[in-house]
Amino acid sequence: MIKIIVNPTAGGGRAVDQASTLARACADAGMSVHVHVASNRDDTVRTAMETASRGLVIACGGDGTVHDCLQGVMRADVASPRLAIWPVGTGNDIDRGLHLTNAETDSTDADAEGQPETLVSPSDVFADAVADERYRAVDVGSVQCGDGEPQYFLGVLSCGFDSDVNERANAMPSRVGKARYLLGVARELPTFRPRWYSIDSDGDDCSMAGMVLAIGNGPAYGSGMLVCPAADMADGLLDVTLVTNAPKRTFVSVLPRVYSGRHIDHPSVTSWTAERLRIDAPDSIVYADGERIGPLPATVALSHRALEVLDVYHA
Repeated sequence: MIKIIVNPTAGGGRAVDQASTLARACADAGMSVHVHVASNRDDTVRTAMETASRGLVIACGGDGTVHDCLQGVMRADVASPRLAIWPVGTGNDIDRGLHLTNAETDSTDADAEGQPETLVSPSDVFADAVADERYRAVDVGSVQCGDGEPQYFLGVLSCGFDSDVNERANAMPSRVGKARYLLGVARELPTFRPRWYSIDSDGDDCSMAGMVLAIGNGPAYGSGMLVCPAADMADGLLDVTLVTNAPKRTFVSVLPRVYSGRHIDHPSVTSWTAERLRIDAPDSIVYADGERIGPLPATVALSHRALEVLDVYHA
């Protein structure tokens, strides 16, 4: 069984058409595929869990859709869970971190003499990868807030200034649109204060005051912000980045460097790797893969190569 789970609002509404195109490509390759348009996040998780126990889940949407499908896949009763990603979101940071697909809309095959032969659509290439079962194993992060159920993530978990901005932005009416995050930054920055983070990192006390704490299985969040630039999603380690207690002027000057990963060398930034962390801070909310998880305290851990992902452009 192959099921494409699609978020109908992803990609400005393009995701449903993209899923249909992908389903036709898989059908042309001789596979039976069903498209499921998810009604909400719970439906996505439930459908992914039911499908993963019998076949392949293809997440069609943005990082939020991938995150929700991951919850179902990792909870399924299957020895080697598998997930395929067809990115149709705004950020697509998980796909970017995994280097799973190609940003080009078309590719050209060459004949024996190296001359262009046929134009190959991305959906056909994707379908070929599904048929050939081209997978590779990657790490999966998990976070448990208090006594709650563990939540899984592939990208970055964070708390601090960015999470507080998300809290503000998510509380704004939908009519504000894409300006919500920038408006959230403008409203949060004047009143934001560093927090004391109690951090147990593999048994070592790494507690300190900070503005932002990011724990990455993958390198990026926020549509390409390389907050954990050295993160490798198959090395068995979580990359920790902490922007320490710095003047706001310094903090604001560091933020633009995150897009290139150059912030990591700034004296106000501390980084290290770990396999397991226990973190706590007052009045702090955890986000992972851009989704709200819950309040601290939390335990963050990593399962080494616990998931097989479809690797479209690599043998």
